[in-house]
Amino acid sequence: MVVQDVNRTLAKMIGREESDLIEQPLSQWVDAEQRSRFIGFVESLRESSTRCVVDEFPMTHGNNATIWLRYTFVANQVSDRQTDIVNATAIDVTHAKDTEEELRLANDRFDSAQANSRVGSWEWVEGERVAWWSKQLYDLHGMDPSLGPPTFEGFIELVNPDDREKIIEVNRPPFIEGDVRRFEFSSNPAFGPIRHYAATVWLTNVNGKMVRRGTTQDITQPVALRSALQKSEEQYREMVLTNAEGNAVLNLDGRLLQVDRKFASMLGQEVDSIAGLNLCQLAEAESAKLIEDRMLHRNKSEAHEVRLAHKDGHLVWLLLTCEPLINDSDQFIGIQAHAVDITHRKHVETLTKLASEAKEKLKRLTIRERQVLEQIVEGRMNKVIANRLEISEKTVERHRSNLMKKLDAQSVAELVKLSMTAEIMTAS
Repeated sequence: MVVQDVNRTLAKMIGREESDLIEQPLSQWVDAEQRSRFIGFVESLRESSTRCVVDEFPMTHGNNATIWLRYTFVANQVSDRQTDIVNATAIDVTHAKDTEEELRLANDRFDSAQANSRVGSWEWVEGERVAWWSKQLYDLHGMDPSLGPPTFEGFIELVNPDDREKIIEVNRPPFIEGDVRRFEFSSNPAFGPIRHYAATVWLTNVNGKMVRRGTTQDITQPVALRSALQKSEEQYREMVLTNAEGNAVLNLDGRLLQVDRKFASMLGQEVDSIAGLNLCQLAEAESAKLIEDRMLHRNKSEAHEVRLAHKDGHLVWLLLTCEPLINDSDQFIGIQAHAVDITHRKHVETLTKLASEAKEKLKRLTIRERQVLEQIVEGRMNKVIANRLEISEKTVERHRSNLMKKLDAQSVAELVKLSMTAEIMTAS
């Protein structure tokens, strides 16, 4: 590997004087991680069948910067016998390598952004049978990228039969340049659990050809949560509209002198079984103190939210609007309480608070930690996550440990719960 002769151009590429290179092994300026490969590359010329080899290697410049040179090594041959002399030429390809790296990083960022937002993209040149799909789009539809994108007819098979006509209509010509069409659809239940997608399609002119482009985002979790919240809201409204107030009369000691059927049913009780009981005995500790301190001894109208024990063991929230009872002698003798069951509303308030707190916790994560968390929530093992994110398994383990510390989670179940709770804020 010792340099016998070198011209000024190569010496300048490496950032050294010609005299500094003579009688020195050229490999010493090759990047340390590539040095053994470089030596093996040159020594391959000893094989009788090999006369010329070409490859690119990183070199350490005199200013300590890294440059890339494309070497062509040719074995010197006299008659039919090879000598130990090798002739070499070099081309500086640093700029091309930098451009390749920038492109690779841009593609990585693009893939990362799509994966993080669960968005895939596609492109189809009108007149061609097959489109181009991004890596994330294959993942969204559970397809193997090595099989290539499906035809339009093949894609339609992936769509819920109820949504196929919508897809066909959206893609029906004529398309006008600049036209943007948005729609939602779901997956074919015959191929597994139903997934929901939001899609956008638009048309552009590229070099005289009409190109249809689009994005598809997986909105399964927000759709499910939005549906659940909508159902809960409808149930709550129905309850408010159809559920009359319950009524009870209490003396100043908190004993229930009279209750109607509605009040008793809110606690899962019959009228006869609840009349005569002390309301404080039915309340959890904090509510019992509130009833004792603020409700029983104030001769003015007030509203209080209290938690009382249901017959089956759980606690219910009641909004008690209390009015003082005054006798003919203008004495405060008891309370008339109007009750509304607000358990559902309190649960929603608690869930919303927890969702807000969960979302704030998720803001502590880096983009890569969010990606790992998303894969964990999907139930994937570290090895699978590493393959999907194109990182090492040890890196996955490190991200996993970091995000569990940041989120104060002790188990995968807690991670899933926190992630799903945070999604409620997105859905709402």
